[in-house]
Amino acid sequence: MTFPCIDTAYFDAPGGEISPKRHWQFEHRASATAGGWTFTPANNAAGTTLGFVQAQWLNSTPVAQQVYAVLTADATRYAIDQLKHLVIQTQWGTSFGAAPADPTLTEESRVRGYLDFGTTTVSSTTVGVFGMLEDRQPKISTPIGDVITLPAGQTMKARAQVRWFTSAWGLDWYSAYGDPVAQRIAKVGALQIDLFSTPVIP
Repeated sequence: MTFPCIDTAYFDAPGGEISPKRHWQFEHRASATAGGWTFTPANNAAGTTLGFVQAQWLNSTPVAQQVYAVLTADATRYAIDQLKHLVIQTQWGTSFGAAPADPTLTEESRVRGYLDFGTTTVSSTTVGVFGMLEDRQPKISTPIGDVITLPAGQTMKARAQVRWFTSAWGLDWYSAYGDPVAQRIAKVGALQIDLFSTPVIP
């Protein structure tokens, strides 16, 4: 097939070999990674932000692209003594336009645990019953927001943030059982955002 037989708006023919132009193909456009994090749970109703990740892509192709974001969160693990309510919260959002602001975040996922065996009395002192809760969430990938049509020259941003807080913090167990602080741990895996695009075919 010779050059006059192809539409050069859609194909290249270097050396007589036909191939679609890159902007007419599915493409991995951007990637960003942050974390992970390790912390010791404590009484923290106000909450603490561990970190965030943000990826963005400017559509520098000559055609509109349908763009979407995927968040991959590595495994999370926590261990907490009973009467403590731990919440690990993930928020995310997207924005796009000629000069988009950073995305507004909404809560989309939680890892949480609360074990309640109640209290008991030891030597006239009220203490928590001995108990530990441990849980894990495996590595997951999930789309962020909708597929958006991004005109040439505009930018899409995707952002995710992880934070933790406690919504209850009860009595520790009897001190003879050991220090419960030494048993508390939380490990939150890294966050990664990837942006992908497919062309809008006229």
